[in-house]
Amino acid sequence: MDSPLKSPGKLPSLPALRAFEAAARHGHFGRAADELFVTHGAVSHQIRALEETLGFALFARDGRGVKLTAEGRRLAATLNASLCQIGDTIAAIAQEHGRPRVVLTCLPSFAAKWLTTRLGRFIDQHPDIEIWIRSTQVREDLVAEGIDLGLRVGPGGWPGVHCEPLMRDAFVVVASPQLPGGLPQQPADLARWPLLRSSIEPWRHWFAKAGLDWPEPQNGLVFTDSGLLIQAVLDCQGIALAREVLVHDDLAAGRLVQVFPTTLPMPGAYWLITPSPPPYRPAVATFVDWLRGEAATSGFAYEDKP
Repeated sequence: MDSPLKSPGKLPSLPALRAFEAAARHGHFGRAADELFVTHGAVSHQIRALEETLGFALFARDGRGVKLTAEGRRLAATLNASLCQIGDTIAAIAQEHGRPRVVLTCLPSFAAKWLTTRLGRFIDQHPDIEIWIRSTQVREDLVAEGIDLGLRVGPGGWPGVHCEPLMRDAFVVVASPQLPGGLPQQPADLARWPLLRSSIEPWRHWFAKAGLDWPEPQNGLVFTDSGLLIQAVLDCQGIALAREVLVHDDLAAGRLVQVFPTTLPMPGAYWLITPSPPPYRPAVATFVDWLRGEAATSGFAYEDKP
């Protein structure tokens, strides 16, 4: 059976490499010996044997101590990076076995109106996995912040991350069934109601699809957060153009109604963003599979036709 793992080739003694890395990092054989719980002489012997095996010097020795050669600096940098990566991997695996955790970043509106209402089902199915949610409108650096998974809205293709489409969406006109004055009967009637809007979700494209030659509204409430926009609709402050994914549960529960059947497909998609491609850690893979299942159940899976 073919293995995806590469052969490292013939390597020198691993204890000798470990002794060399510690000595190079400390710049001192004695401190390296203390770290490795061996004698100064043992470290010196390991490094001399390593130099004989390699055929070149790693340290320049004089009466005042030792100093890395050019070859030594190059090897020390590679060894240090490799050993640090090994340590990080072991720590991550140990954490997974102790208390598996998934750190997720997403927009506050998506967290409040779609994700958290469903997370109870995941916790019931996987009580051993801990989910940390970072809700922010700032696009975070997954690697620098130690984040396993991001959920972003847009065209995809962001540099430095792996992107997989999760859900499609569309804009719909929604209102509270308790809206004072009742609901409009046809699109032209919207002129008599306050039209709530988001700074990134303009009405004019929906107007055009509904056959209205109207400009973008220029007064009333404008929100930078879609969750606050939906709350304003629930509070009967007006009629809004909202993302169908975010109002799905409110529509299903009768707290909101879709005023007109005309919908406007949202450009782009909801994307799963990870620092690197699969295979994921077991907890992350479990959570990603669950997200895809929830997207399919709600009818918004990216592969489904609207």
